[in-house]
Amino acid sequence: MTETVKSQYDMRDPRTQYPQPPFPKQPQDKPGFDHKMEPKADHGENSYQGFGRLKDRKALITGGDSGIGRAIAIAYAREGAEICINYLPEEKEDADWVCDLLEGEGHAVHRMPGNLTDKEFCNTLIKEAHERMGGLDILVNNAGVSWRPLRPVSDATLSDWKFMIDVNLWGVINGLDVFLPRMSKQQGEKHVVNTSSLAGLWPVKGHTPYSATKAAVTAISEGLASDLAEEGFGVTILHPAMVRTNVVANSEAMRSDVDKGEGRTFRSMVDERMEKLAAAYIDAEAVGEMVRDAIERNQLYLHTHPIEAQDIRSRTELIYGADTYGRA
Repeated sequence: MTETVKSQYDMRDPRTQYPQPPFPKQPQDKPGFDHKMEPKADHGENSYQGFGRLKDRKALITGGDSGIGRAIAIAYAREGAEICINYLPEEKEDADWVCDLLEGEGHAVHRMPGNLTDKEFCNTLIKEAHERMGGLDILVNNAGVSWRPLRPVSDATLSDWKFMIDVNLWGVINGLDVFLPRMSKQQGEKHVVNTSSLAGLWPVKGHTPYSATKAAVTAISEGLASDLAEEGFGVTILHPAMVRTNVVANSEAMRSDVDKGEGRTFRSMVDERMEKLAAAYIDAEAVGEMVRDAIERNQLYLHTHPIEAQDIRSRTELIYGADTYGRA
């Protein structure tokens, strides 16, 4: 059972702050909605309190209807930003819910349904976002899909790979391609947030196509941070670990060609590292606050779990400790 809090600053008992596994099975038909999750996920709807720290900023959030994107949208709007929320048309039910909530509080919110894998739509999106808000200085590339059921890469089809690459990689590339040129012309501070994953830094067993796309997002973001610093851009790479969202239900539901059988069980595929993370689930509301703070600090790497940093250090030690150089 989770606690009821008045704001994100209330003292909370870590033992009851977030629901913990095992969670009930909850497969959803297309497209998979946040409000159908059990137990209900917390995105900050009743707890996030803003203080105007993003006053007059203008932000576009892809995948802003649910999960981490919804938490970011709530945090940014309550901190004073004018926001555009992009979402798939079939996810209108979730999008309307969060937009109605924020508009009811008096925040400026724009609804922009469409698929980021469609380059023509991306061109329309940038035009409409600028027309409605009069500019854009924060871009959050958050839309993405997961890989379920977990299974070895030898079981992955070309269709699996294409699905992952189209959404997780080309969605980000298309967004950057159409938004960066316009943002570069604007004066003042600008910021890009790209959602990668822990799997993008340390590939997860049974998750290879997903890990590959997220590793690419991380590499692109690191390049952006270097290339765009002189143009006034800050870049944040979000590496979530175990955040309880509807992304799994969404990812399975979006596929028309996937076998929705059980496949290998989660427990049979994860290693010790994932076992530790599975015991440390958080809700998206915590991530929304983290991403808002990252902009203020111009933080490049943002990890949702302390154990992530430990894993990354361990991987680095393995790389540098290995005998990787040829011998004469």
